[in-house]
Amino acid sequence: MTKETETDYEITEGNVFAALDRKNADELFARAQLLNQVSFLIKNSRLSQKDVAEKLGITQPKVSKLVSGRLSEFSADSLLNYLSILGCEVEIKVKKPRSRIGIFRHKGRIAVC
Repeated sequence: MTKETETDYEITEGNVFAALDRKNADELFARAQLLNQVSFLIKNSRLSQKDVAEKLGITQPKVSKLVSGRLSEFSADSLLNYLSILGCEVEIKVKKPRSRIGIFRHKGRIAVC
């Protein structure tokens, strides 16, 4: 016989920060996606963290935080800069409201594609 256990978590898809009702969920999710890309590139570079740190102009402990996903340690600006140094082409596209009436009418969104 198996005993049913009650879970205190919920499986969700998409923006986990929105599911947690976090303020600025889109921004947090975009930063998490940027951090994931940086971490992926660093891990696949097969360079030591010391070598990566030298190339990025940061300390080895900071590289360790990048690789381990410490989101709170990095701004979007820093992550975009690291992606550029790592050889990525980063584009930012702004889609304006269709008319001036649309300004402040609905909140826009931030996304990494």
